[in-house]
Amino acid sequence: MDPDAGGIRILRCGHAADAGNVMNPMQCRSQVEGGVAQALGATLFENVRIGERGEAGTAAFRRHRLPRYADIPRTEVHFMETADAIGPLGAKPMSESPFDPAAPALANALRDATGVRFTQLPLTRDRVGLVLSGQSVSSPRRALQVPAAAVSGLVGAAQDRGHCVFRSILYCLRGPQHPWAATTDKERRR
Repeated sequence: MDPDAGGIRILRCGHAADAGNVMNPMQCRSQVEGGVAQALGATLFENVRIGERGEAGTAAFRRHRLPRYADIPRTEVHFMETADAIGPLGAKPMSESPFDPAAPALANALRDATGVRFTQLPLTRDRVGLVLSGQSVSSPRRALQVPAAAVSGLVGAAQDRGHCVFRSILYCLRGPQHPWAATTDKERRR
């Protein structure tokens, strides 16, 4: 990291993935590498501004910074040797696995390097530079208000059925041990 300018460059990335029985290692590795690239873009560059009424404030894609090939580090991928009783041939889903840990890992690394806790994404050069120079950063968008009843109703419905919704956020509320057991078990769907 460049403490004067606030720039962050990732030199190397490691990712351990629990994909169950990996049937096609090259394809699964590519899935992880693509997820890491997408996550780094969302964490470091992509800054879609949202207006007060929920409209996109970023008028053109040319102003929307995406990661370039040079921005993506070499990614080491290690697979856990496990099996899933529900997935086809013991496989597990992989789409969100590489995405979820990127932002917290980078924010923690940035805190370790600077002593400052960053709580807003993306961690752009401008935002990091302003915070490190002691200036406050106003949020570029207002939070969209979600009625509490809508959230509690969704969580309540999931609890009543023992289902897992928003796997990355809620995990299992209660019920099946496996997040997809409720949707793949024929007895539960009846």
